[in-house]
Amino acid sequence: MASEQPNQRRHVLPPDWRKVAWDALLILLSPLLLIYLLGRLVRGKSLQGLRERLGFVPLAARNLDRPDEPLIWIHACSAGEVGATEPIIRELHQAEPHAHVVLSTITPTGRQVAQTRKLEVEALLYFPLDFPGISERVLDALRPRVVVVAETELWPNFFAAAAQRGIPVCTVNGRLSDQSFPRYRLFRRLTRWILGHLEFICVQSELDAQRFLALGADPDQVNIVGNSKFDESFPHVPPEGAAKWRQDLGFTQEQPILVAASTHPREEELVLACYERLRATHPDLGLLIAPRHPERGDAIATLIGEYGYGCRRRSTQAAGGEPAVAAPDARVQVALLDTIGELGEVYSIATVVFMGGSLVNIGGHNFLQPMALHRPVIFGPHMHNFRDLTGMALREGAALQVANPEELCETVDRLLNFEADRQLLAVKAEALLARNTGAARKMVDRIVDLLERTL
Repeated sequence: MASEQPNQRRHVLPPDWRKVAWDALLILLSPLLLIYLLGRLVRGKSLQGLRERLGFVPLAARNLDRPDEPLIWIHACSAGEVGATEPIIRELHQAEPHAHVVLSTITPTGRQVAQTRKLEVEALLYFPLDFPGISERVLDALRPRVVVVAETELWPNFFAAAAQRGIPVCTVNGRLSDQSFPRYRLFRRLTRWILGHLEFICVQSELDAQRFLALGADPDQVNIVGNSKFDESFPHVPPEGAAKWRQDLGFTQEQPILVAASTHPREEELVLACYERLRATHPDLGLLIAPRHPERGDAIATLIGEYGYGCRRRSTQAAGGEPAVAAPDARVQVALLDTIGELGEVYSIATVVFMGGSLVNIGGHNFLQPMALHRPVIFGPHMHNFRDLTGMALREGAALQVANPEELCETVDRLLNFEADRQLLAVKAEALLARNTGAARKMVDRIVDLLERTL
């Protein structure tokens, strides 16, 4: 018997003052959005995905939901969330081989990561703006059976439109950072109403659970299952693969290499200053900088030249051009990985990894990939976006944290001098990874149960 499509199961919901207030606020703020978009055009910035964000669904994502082939919509805001959905998508295909999966992102970088990793999804799209009418248009076009939202994406209009259509929404890898929690708490009555639309919330830790409960989530909604980032398919790079990366990036097969990963503005300068100091005692030390946003490559290449180094750019090499740009009297070439999707393998050449976004107040980035390749990891004091991972790694001695650039230099110097210290970090990191797998399977069990209730 054919099942009724989700957009035919309309629920007549009484008007809610919180939705009315939210919509009124959005309408009042809409001129600011227009000014922002015009500003991006004037500055030559990309408006990539704007058409989809306004509710125009790509053809590849339409008409996928069928009685025996349900559509599951997964939303992951940016690159980090996309990576964490990879094991969830893999487990979903094993549990529901006939299901179709579409993935939405908000940032172009997130979309590029999804394309580079070749995730098993039927279509990629940009998440709609949370304006009245837009969410409804997209849900009616896609007709998903279930919507899965990663981490902390709370969209009042979207959730309300899904509820009106009888489409269950759930959250996986749920977390509330030290910065976002106080902001949500200021609007607790609105947040409680938004959370009420969720079928369940799979959170990463006890602290996240307590924070969701403090915002008004029902205790029956909240489940502590861990973090699917531990279940990612981390790259396996054989020795010959690492040797090829060294050659391509201009390093010898013997020299030690400091990899500064996912760096942000002002951080590259701190790393280069540290590198200057380290070369006094480690003259053969190589440096690779991999910025979080590769489009900053030109500015970073200029900065590298100001330090008197040549810059070997991966983006130029990948495009078939001359990778090395000589600087006057260049003493050494610093490699710049200004591409997307290659850093996971490039970690294999690192002697020491510094994880960026942590010396400046960004909140840090995911450091599990270099750990999986048995590379020692150092990060700075600002790791609040990865509070739980950071706490686990530090408690178990699987990573090192420094307070400032001075300590970074000292710690890198010590690790370069003592191979036993590097090996101990690698062993403890491997144990940490092994003990924390399985969260993706638990999340998928809940999703499948939710899906079966819609059939």
